[in-house]
Amino acid sequence: MAAASSSNTGARAAAPGRPRGRAPAWLVAAAAAALTPWRADAAPPRAAVQLEYRRAPGTERCPDDGLLREEMARQLGYDPVEPEAALQARTLVFRGPGREVHATMELHDAEGSVTWSRHLVAYNDDCRELVMNMALSLRVALDPSLNVQPAPAPLPAPADPDEAAVEAPVRPAWPRVSVGLAGSAVFGILPDTTAGTALHVALRYPSFSLGLEGHFQWPAAVQVDRDGLVSTWVAAANAIPCSQIRRLFACAFVSIGVVTSSGTNIELVNTPSLWLATGPRAGVEMPFSDRISVQLYGDLVLRLTELRIESTSGVLWAPPASGGLVGLRVDVNLHPRREAPARRAPVARGTGAPH
Repeated sequence: MAAASSSNTGARAAAPGRPRGRAPAWLVAAAAAALTPWRADAAPPRAAVQLEYRRAPGTERCPDDGLLREEMARQLGYDPVEPEAALQARTLVFRGPGREVHATMELHDAEGSVTWSRHLVAYNDDCRELVMNMALSLRVALDPSLNVQPAPAPLPAPADPDEAAVEAPVRPAWPRVSVGLAGSAVFGILPDTTAGTALHVALRYPSFSLGLEGHFQWPAAVQVDRDGLVSTWVAAANAIPCSQIRRLFACAFVSIGVVTSSGTNIELVNTPSLWLATGPRAGVEMPFSDRISVQLYGDLVLRLTELRIESTSGVLWAPPASGGLVGLRVDVNLHPRREAPARRAPVARGTGAPH
């Protein structure tokens, strides 16, 4: 009995049984799944922003917001502009002195606070290049994967931020005054090709000027018979409004003055005579510095009054109805660098903002 009992006891000890102190297998699997990082490819975070793009007076020819939005989408890989986004991007393009074009950019959070800003400048009057650089800066600011640091706390906002932004552009003090001295060759107006001189004064704006010119055509002589000699000259005042695009300009002029003739060994009648003419002017301006420039131009002179050289024996010479002039003028700008004080909207700058 003892042996049998001992045998039975050993059989029970060797028999497999339920492990003691272990969690169920399904619970272990669930815990492992919860603690294991999710390694499936998740979609990258996407930025969303409202876009406000404005062009100040003088920049109407710059690209509209379509180019900025298109370039932002190309760089980010998606279009970040959403009308209901909490983040708002406010941009302004405006002109500076000379050929500069400026842009200011700000990001505002849902509470209206400025979280980022930049100020960009294009020095070659290239608005397209400026807009492309704006898109690059906004892409860096918006892309969550770049972890851009926020800007420091902005300066206090003006009472009316929209109005202050429009007043931001730096503008030179206009008009500027220039004076010039010209020499010219005149043909088809007097009996012979002759030289002319002119003193020119103008009020100049960025793309427009209004000039006043005193013009004198040196005497042209014509031989009459063997001993008779007639000399004729013109003195006139010209009003000249001009439109200018970069170095090219186009003008219209009105000229009023007198034509005077004198005779040697011949008696003339009807001298002096009224001179009235008009016509177009076109040319190119070549600046040598902020103070000095040279203009090469040509006039088509359309005479409006009758002009003829007449003696007691009859008409000695009558000009055609039109003539021409080719001139070269040196201009001196009396106020080359004077500028009006800048009024800028307060713009917070990041640590790396360009100046």
